[in-house]
Amino acid sequence: MEAASPHTEQHFQPEPREWQPRAIWAGGRLLCGSISFFFASFVFAFFYLKALDVNHTWTIGPVRPSQGLGVTIMALFLAGAVIYRLAANRPNDVLYAGSLAIMMSLLAVGLQFFEYTTLDFGAASGGYAAVFFGWTATYAVVALMGMYWIETQMASLWRIRRNGGPREIEIPAGEEALVRASVESSSFYWSYFVAIGVIAYILLYLIGP
Repeated sequence: MEAASPHTEQHFQPEPREWQPRAIWAGGRLLCGSISFFFASFVFAFFYLKALDVNHTWTIGPVRPSQGLGVTIMALFLAGAVIYRLAANRPNDVLYAGSLAIMMSLLAVGLQFFEYTTLDFGAASGGYAAVFFGWTATYAVVALMGMYWIETQMASLWRIRRNGGPREIEIPAGEEALVRASVESSSFYWSYFVAIGVIAYILLYLIGP
């Protein structure tokens, strides 16, 4: 059998080591852009329905959420995000910081759904109530997705420590560099996500109906 012609042979050059970490870095920022557009719809709905107040249905009956629960929920999210972001570039601290951020955020989500059981109004109690339930419920669900991303990074870090070092993988950057890039990207995304939560708290609890 004749040897393959040089013109028909496929030559693949290895991917530069820095490409994959950069792609992860960019992916986290693009994800921030996507959730910005998603939650901007609730900001628009809040001001639009409040300004129109068609048939005086912005609020129907007493619609006032618990300030205490609102502050607690926001404080848990905010503290977890700050701790995780500050530890993102500290290899010795990030595993514990990420785990703490997950636990605090899970508690915040649990309190959010508990708050629904304490309210004297429902989603049909006017425009404000509809925005309140829609925004807080979707925020809690999206928060679970973000926590899953953080959890996967913590699991990878724990495995690396347990095995005494990273595994051999086909990607030129190496597993350790990819995990570091993913931790940085997820911490940036989580901080941005919580900043959106601060806006939600200001509008829904401080400005309110």
